[in-house]
Amino acid sequence: MLSVRMRASLSGRHVSGAERLVGEEELTGTLCELLRRPGKHDFLKITVERVEEVHTLGKPLPVSSYEFGSVEEARKFARTMLVKSGVPEEVARLGIELLSSGANPEGGNMRGAVLLDTERGDRLEPDQRRGIRTVRVDWKDRSAVRRELLSRGFTERTLDALAIATKNINCGVVAELCWSDDPDYVTGYVASGKLGYIRITPLKEEGDPLGGRIYFIRREKVREVVECLEGKAFLIGC
Repeated sequence: MLSVRMRASLSGRHVSGAERLVGEEELTGTLCELLRRPGKHDFLKITVERVEEVHTLGKPLPVSSYEFGSVEEARKFARTMLVKSGVPEEVARLGIELLSSGANPEGGNMRGAVLLDTERGDRLEPDQRRGIRTVRVDWKDRSAVRRELLSRGFTERTLDALAIATKNINCGVVAELCWSDDPDYVTGYVASGKLGYIRITPLKEEGDPLGGRIYFIRREKVREVVECLEGKAFLIGC
C-alpha cells in the first residue's frame, strides 16, 4: 500500500492536513482529492511513500458527545475524563493549560503533539517545536465510516480525528486531549482506551487560534510509542 500525506499552510500557519493509506489503483483519485481539500493556502506538500507492512484494527474507539454552556464547564469535564482515563489531576490540568496558552516554547501552536509524562507532567518529545505526529493511518472502508458518523450527527472532521485517536491508543498512549487551532471550530475531544472517544463542546472560545494535541504517555514507553505513532501503518475496520 501507499501512505499519502498532505499538509497545507498560510503565512506559516497550518491550515489543513490529511492522511490516507491506499492501493496503487487509488493513488490518482486520492491525490486529486487532497489537492482540492485545503482552503486558502500559500504552501502545500504531498508525500507518497510505499508501506511494506500494514497492521489492522477491528474497530475504532466508541464515540460519545457532550455539550456545555461554557468553556470553563467543558474543560472541567475534560479534566475529569482524563483523570478517569488514568492521568493524575495535576497532569491533566497542566495539559489543558499548555493547549490554552500555546504549547510551542517560542509561543503559539506546535506542528505536532506534545508528549506528557503521566506521572510528573514532564514534556518528553525530542523537539518541543515540532512535537510528534501520528501518521500512516486510515480506514478500511472510509466511505462507510463517513456515512455512519454523519448519520449520527457528527462532522467530517470526526472521521480523521477518530482514526488518529484510535491509532494513538493502540500505540500505547494512555489518553489524548485535543482541540483544533481553527479559530472557528471549538469542539475538541478526550480519548482513551478506558472511555473511548469523547467529543466535548466548547473547549475554547470562538476566535481563539490556539490548539493542538497532548498525548499522555508513560515515560518508560517513550521510544516504543513514538516508533509506533510515526512508523507503523494501521488500517481500522468499521
